[in-house]
Amino acid sequence: MRLPPGVLDHPLRLFSHRATRALVVCVVLWLVGFTYGRFFLWRDPHSAYFRSETVYDLDYSAARQREARAFIANVTRIEDDRDDADTREGKRWPKTGATPAVCAAFVTVRRESEAARLYLADAIGSMLAGLDPRERAALNVSLLFADTDPARHPDWHAPWVRALVDTAAGYTGLPELERAGLRQAEEDRDLQLKGVYDYLYVLERCLADTASPFIAVFEDDIIFAADWMARTMRGLQYLVRDYRSAAGGADGKAADDWLYLRLFYTETHLGWANEGDWWYRYLPLTLLLAGGATAALLGMLRAQACGGRTRLDWPTIAVLAFLVVPGFTVLIFMAGKHNLPLPGFSLHHNLPFASSTGGVVPMDRHGCCTQALVFHRPALPGLIRYLRERQRGQTDSMIEDYCTEHGVKRFALNEQVVQHVGLVSSRGMAAVDTQSVWAFWFEANKPDEVEKRHREAVEQVDWAMFDQLSASDKPAS
Repeated sequence: MRLPPGVLDHPLRLFSHRATRALVVCVVLWLVGFTYGRFFLWRDPHSAYFRSETVYDLDYSAARQREARAFIANVTRIEDDRDDADTREGKRWPKTGATPAVCAAFVTVRRESEAARLYLADAIGSMLAGLDPRERAALNVSLLFADTDPARHPDWHAPWVRALVDTAAGYTGLPELERAGLRQAEEDRDLQLKGVYDYLYVLERCLADTASPFIAVFEDDIIFAADWMARTMRGLQYLVRDYRSAAGGADGKAADDWLYLRLFYTETHLGWANEGDWWYRYLPLTLLLAGGATAALLGMLRAQACGGRTRLDWPTIAVLAFLVVPGFTVLIFMAGKHNLPLPGFSLHHNLPFASSTGGVVPMDRHGCCTQALVFHRPALPGLIRYLRERQRGQTDSMIEDYCTEHGVKRFALNEQVVQHVGLVSSRGMAAVDTQSVWAFWFEANKPDEVEKRHREAVEQVDWAMFDQLSASDKPAS
């Protein structure tokens, strides 16, 4: 069948215009960018390409779980084979040194779900497996079994607990009336009261029992990266030495106005926001400004062309300025904040500056949650008084409220060294809520690369400085 003459003339004439050809080329490029985003930019929860069906799969965490379980199984096997009680009490496994820099406290409670029985072993196993002797010596590990009857916890009698943990116990030295109140809170499932009490308990135990300049509090349903301790120490080194010098400035004032270094955060609360992202807040104006600036620039280029000989005719300029540029601007926002390699937008793209700051970035807003916080000892008394006055609530929100009300700074490691893997909440949260408490880039780590960074970070830490810092805070005997 032959088409009548001239039927295709009008469509084909459209392609003879530069503006049409430019639009077609740019549409193809836009689709290439969109396709790239679908395949590679799906990890950011605020990206248009977010892939919720795969982003929560354990990858690096699964590798660390295997290492942790092999480590714990080996310790358990050796401890079970030792019949001599005196030998069993000996220091066979590395423990804390004379001047630990960090008192690391875990709070653990019995969970009814069978799936949660390995949480604590996975957490402490991944924390300790593969540590350099200098790292382990700088770490004092304390474990609170936060059930009023600690024998209910499945790991209360576990051989690996006494072998690996520096201090493991239930509540000690409590008046009977206080213990009865805790028992009632357990029965009533008053988790906001008991959660605050447990947090205060481990903070005060670390303050009383150690001279460590840093107090870390960890939940028991987390996984540690292999380089967590070295990178934490490198970050603390920046905060106590380099940040102090930078913040002190010419007047030399000490910068002790920070409360914690966060080892875990979730990007769930760190997407494009109307509060801090001006260009996103006024997106229509952003598109108009981008288009107008493009039109003005191309118009200037056209006017300056010799003799007017240029491919930039006005229809082409209109297409580029008011269709193409806005379209690609929207594509940038669709990528998600944490996929953009722009320092200041994303915490995952500060690598050119990471060496000078120890990987530390400010996080005075939107910091969630209490899975892994390392507190600065001098700043703790004020927080403890505040929590005691409040008594009940969500601990993480109360800590943030305290910092906001008192102008206290907060920091985080820009690449998380801890992952929250617990879908079975000890606080009765629904699985969909616990799943959102997730470090979305943590699973992208590769074991070999992390171990290489681990070895490098260990050598970058000034261990002597921390020994001196710990010794200076140690009370005279």
